[in-house]
Amino acid sequence: MTHTLNAERIENVEFETHTIGPLVLTTPFLRCLGLAEIVDRLCPVSEQADMGHGVVAELVVQCRLTEPQALYDMPGWAEKYAMAALYHSLESSAQLNDDRVGRMLDDIYSHRRIIWGELIGGAVKEYGIDLSRLHADSTAMKFSGVFAHQSDDDTVARLEPGYNPQGEWLQQLRVFALAAGDGKLPVWFDALNGSDGDSPAYVPQFESFLQHAQLASQLPLDEVIILGDGKMATHENQLSWLQMGVGYIGPVTMQEHHQKTLHEFLKAGQEWKQLPYVAQGNAHKREGDRTVYKGISHTVTLTDAEAKKTYAVRHLYIHSSALAQREAKRRQSQMAGIETEIQRIQGLVNKYDYKTPEIIAQRVQTKAFKKRRAQRYFNIQVIEHSCRPEAALELRYAVDMEQVAQDAQLDGVYLLVAGGKAAKLDDAGILQEWKGQYKIEHCFRLTKQLFQLSPMFLKNPHRIVSLVLLIMVGCLVAGLIERQVRQALAQLQKPISGLMPEGRDNLKPTVTRILKAFGHYSIIHINRRDGSPIQYEFAQLNPVQRQVLDVLGLPGPAEIFGAFSTD
Repeated sequence: MTHTLNAERIENVEFETHTIGPLVLTTPFLRCLGLAEIVDRLCPVSEQADMGHGVVAELVVQCRLTEPQALYDMPGWAEKYAMAALYHSLESSAQLNDDRVGRMLDDIYSHRRIIWGELIGGAVKEYGIDLSRLHADSTAMKFSGVFAHQSDDDTVARLEPGYNPQGEWLQQLRVFALAAGDGKLPVWFDALNGSDGDSPAYVPQFESFLQHAQLASQLPLDEVIILGDGKMATHENQLSWLQMGVGYIGPVTMQEHHQKTLHEFLKAGQEWKQLPYVAQGNAHKREGDRTVYKGISHTVTLTDAEAKKTYAVRHLYIHSSALAQREAKRRQSQMAGIETEIQRIQGLVNKYDYKTPEIIAQRVQTKAFKKRRAQRYFNIQVIEHSCRPEAALELRYAVDMEQVAQDAQLDGVYLLVAGGKAAKLDDAGILQEWKGQYKIEHCFRLTKQLFQLSPMFLKNPHRIVSLVLLIMVGCLVAGLIERQVRQALAQLQKPISGLMPEGRDNLKPTVTRILKAFGHYSIIHINRRDGSPIQYEFAQLNPVQRQVLDVLGLPGPAEIFGAFSTD
């Protein structure tokens, strides 16, 4: 409820403005997911407590979505965003202290999988998320702060040193995730030790997802296709997917027998078949400038020796014209560099310290080859001429052009394997499905930063893992906002006018741009001279903000947060 202040009252009041920004969007999605209710039910606090763990968990997610660096100072963030006005159970920002947040993190740790499973189960029903395509991968999540001693408990994920592109060694966890092809939404995750590899994690993580999200109740397992990188499609993992009845598509490293098989197909006259696939990045290009994809496929048999059962698996060789050009250019550049350096070394033979075959061969390795792949094409010899003692040594080299030509046939070629339901797709369908693997990176976008945390978050590894849960809830909320806006705009076939700069409005805005539209949205505190509150007023929505809320079918801020007045 709002009040109209007369002129006399205005003289006795003060106005204070607080930015609440994207909270107008994130709050209704968090309420719809029911995070606070789930946490309160699974992790109840004593009757004497003035605030449950649920609202604290929700506030940590809100902090992550509005101002990630504020995880170092939760009370300061709560004061800046006037959270006491928006969350009536929060009487003062000081309540969001380290002890309270720490207790919440401690208590939700043992329930984290159940919490996430219930969140996803509810989201699937509420938003109609399609789980038939699941993209799997892992990423490093990096943390900075004053770390406590790491536990020796093998059941808890441990922070371990990792290297970042800026050349710094930082503490990291690995986060494994499954993302739905529908909306690029994270639907499962788990925290792993910072140095753990991926391949052993795929199958047990999928089984945990089955259990906690009750996937089998959402759709038949034989309708599901898992997509991932080469670590997902190891021989052991392929057998596991097939035994579960789950389809899969992923790349495998081309071994010698794979290359031999392809050479035999080509030698027998089988031709590459162009596939009708256009990458998103090529859609705006002229047809002649687009990457061309071609394929050759055949069916192989994978045998489960223990069960004495065989499965049909498709092997699809893909040729990418753009990749072929890059690989040919890289090989030519490496060969030219090696040849130039060898010729330079030839001019130094018998001079300085280039006076023994061992030294000359070593210099070729360290100066010319430098671990370049193209060194395999060069054969070098150091010849000793006894008839000319003043210049007894000679460096010779030859290039194996036959091997160069043979390798050139495989430029731009990689191998995809498809099992289960995916094996029944045609070649273009297999490629189209696998090319959607970028969606898992989209799922990780809100984790690609250095998290600077207060000591409270880093007191023990259990708290860090609990924090990862809440960060991933933030990823889910962000993904849902973007998905729902894009779906609505696709139905309307009309963009949000003014959302993008320079008239570049489109039907697929990113969540970053959507949230930015609310970046300066504010609430006005109307207080008496003594500082006591009279009422709160929400700022008027601008045209872009109004359009976003209308597209999402959301009410105005006053209805979202509830009218409040003490007068």
